[in-house]
Amino acid sequence: MTLLHNNGNVLPLPKGKNIAVIGPHGNATAALVGNYLGQLCVDNSLNCVPSPFQMIGNYNNGGSVTYAEGCQLNKNDTSGFAAAVAAAKAADYVVLLLGIDISIESESLDRTSIDLPYIQHQLSSAIAAVGKPTVVVLVNGGMVDITPEKNNANIGAIMEAGYPGMRGAEAIAMTLFGDNDHLGGKLPFTIYPANYVNEILMSEMEMDVGPGRTYRYYTGTPVYPFGWGISLTTFSVTNVTAPTAEQSIFTTGKDVSRLLTYTVNVTNTGSSTGDEVVFAYMVPQDVPSMKNTNMKVNPLIKQLIDYQRVHLAPGQSQIINLGITTEAFRMVQKPSGHIVSTPGSYKILITNGVDQHLEYPVKIVGDEVIVEYFPGSQ
Repeated sequence: MTLLHNNGNVLPLPKGKNIAVIGPHGNATAALVGNYLGQLCVDNSLNCVPSPFQMIGNYNNGGSVTYAEGCQLNKNDTSGFAAAVAAAKAADYVVLLLGIDISIESESLDRTSIDLPYIQHQLSSAIAAVGKPTVVVLVNGGMVDITPEKNNANIGAIMEAGYPGMRGAEAIAMTLFGDNDHLGGKLPFTIYPANYVNEILMSEMEMDVGPGRTYRYYTGTPVYPFGWGISLTTFSVTNVTAPTAEQSIFTTGKDVSRLLTYTVNVTNTGSSTGDEVVFAYMVPQDVPSMKNTNMKVNPLIKQLIDYQRVHLAPGQSQIINLGITTEAFRMVQKPSGHIVSTPGSYKILITNGVDQHLEYPVKIVGDEVIVEYFPGSQ
């Protein structure tokens, strides 16, 4: 589970309330497991897979849960909106389960749109307008643009569940009610705005063409970036020790096995138990070869090198070490495709992907050296 935002601390939901479960995935079972799976139930059906509606009801001790589909995944039919709005008005809290399934995206069925289907934007807008505390849970494989939901002040929280699997509905319910004390997932992909598909050819295999691809090359503003994810608690990441300025200078093509170790302290500064993930990125700063018109290195924005996940109770701290070898600073030369060690200024960025950031300078000196030739070029 990856919590994308939680404005006004809508989550965790209190138990014992009237909760309306709304949306095309509200009573889903098959959609939760995707399409890469073997036998799950003894009768080779999916009857043993619980739905979000069922599991939210099981966890909502002393309360009640109602369900309204509202709309189908991708059918332009608003006839179910009235019942969904009525369910929202009668509820204390609303959980909207939106997304896609294998009828929209699967093998031999590539999407031409990365937007959440428009009918679902319409449904979320209508439900949010009721004014009840509302949570959106996304069930999907490929990313979907949820900019309208992110910008809607009446939607208090958004959680990415992916295709969560056979017991995914229980994981969703546990997280919504605050019973998942390992919540700390981070986005494994960049959520692009829907117009991204019009800015780059899908047949273009270069990573750095146009707006670029992935967190490594994308130059636009993502809806949510790779590595983003918050918890029901808060964390701080502070420096303990780092290489000295002298230790952070090395020569191109040499010191291949040198390890730079960055030690940080992670503290749970909130009131709930949870998980945090700390990333270490290599970030080019001033690299002359990036400006060379003949043989320049690719315009890398940053590269994930190391990460660690910690599980902390309120007030608890843990010291972690993040290691970066000098090989991490190698770049790809264009158009040759050779791997090179190239001089310039770099930095190590240590971050939780959200609000904690530590930066450390690294300098590489010497002449550019080819450390690995493109196959077949010699």
